[in-house]
Amino acid sequence: MSSPAPFRLLAVLMAATLQARAADPWSTALKRRGIDPALVENPIAITPEIKAAAAEMSGRGGGTVDALKRIQSGLFDTTRFTFDYESALTATAADALAAGRGNCVSFTNLFIAMGRSRGFNIQAGYIQPRAKSERRGDLVYIMSHVVAVYPLHDRYVVFDFYRTREDPAQRIRLLNDFELAALYVNNRAVEALSAGDYETAEARLAAVLKLAPDFAPAYGNLGVLLRRRGDISGAIAAYRRALALAPRDPSILGNLAALYTGLGREREAKAALTLADLSVATPYTILARGDLEAADGRVDEALRYYRKAARLDPKIPDPHLSIARVARASGRLDQARHEAERALELDSENAEAKAMLAELAERAPR
Repeated sequence: MSSPAPFRLLAVLMAATLQARAADPWSTALKRRGIDPALVENPIAITPEIKAAAAEMSGRGGGTVDALKRIQSGLFDTTRFTFDYESALTATAADALAAGRGNCVSFTNLFIAMGRSRGFNIQAGYIQPRAKSERRGDLVYIMSHVVAVYPLHDRYVVFDFYRTREDPAQRIRLLNDFELAALYVNNRAVEALSAGDYETAEARLAAVLKLAPDFAPAYGNLGVLLRRRGDISGAIAAYRRALALAPRDPSILGNLAALYTGLGREREAKAALTLADLSVATPYTILARGDLEAADGRVDEALRYYRKAARLDPKIPDPHLSIARVARASGRLDQARHEAERALELDSENAEAKAMLAELAERAPR
């Protein structure tokens, strides 16, 4: 007896779907690397929506660079689309287009997918910038900055948020699609880690290291994960693997120093921060170096680091709180009050700033 027509149709559709998945080059390539495709979606997959948006924005006439510049302008034209920056949102090209927002990885995914949908040879690129990271609690999570790049003779045309520029080819390291996917998944691992979903974070980091075995930030974030789980020896081993690939990375060394400080191993913490390349360090690594100087009684050196961190990122309260602590300890109460007030201006809910101001008010002459 033959199957009813609806069931035969469903069976045909399911078979077609399974066949399409099996033939998907991205999934096939991931499986060859021992990666579950469910963990690593293709961040630059081209959808019909992306093709339509790219066709509309790129316009006609001129060369490839002109068309790419028109796409970039279209993404930030408030009368047409508007792509907004959101540091915490790492999205695929399709999701970034739908949301109209995302971080540098999201923008790069979208821009590459749009460019390639028009037949342009555009890739991801990494420029050694000041380290990108975010402090959550006592740890710094490591994220990487990436841009879209169009190779042009002896230089590259770089497409970043809101701007186009040209850079010498030797300053930029081009990334293949799997390395770009590694950046994408690393950021998603950080999201899971921050949310306390350690199982997902660990699975994603394992996938990152299969995609890009020499990707130091993933080992650094693995160190964060293992420390959160209480595996101190595992965390130190992960940091050592990271430092074997990036010996002076300030974010990795900063997290290693925080681990040593928590263990009461101040000398090793200071040794780690001494190795850090502060020319590309985040404010948090510089603050950690200042804290160790303060602990050694080298107040002037500590203040120098705190002020450097404040100049580096005028929008965070942490440097001002550090200066306020030192000023309070040395009896400079007016300066402590001023810095605590500045910290509260930057973060109106900052508990330490509120507590310090309340304490200073109690100590004020009556």
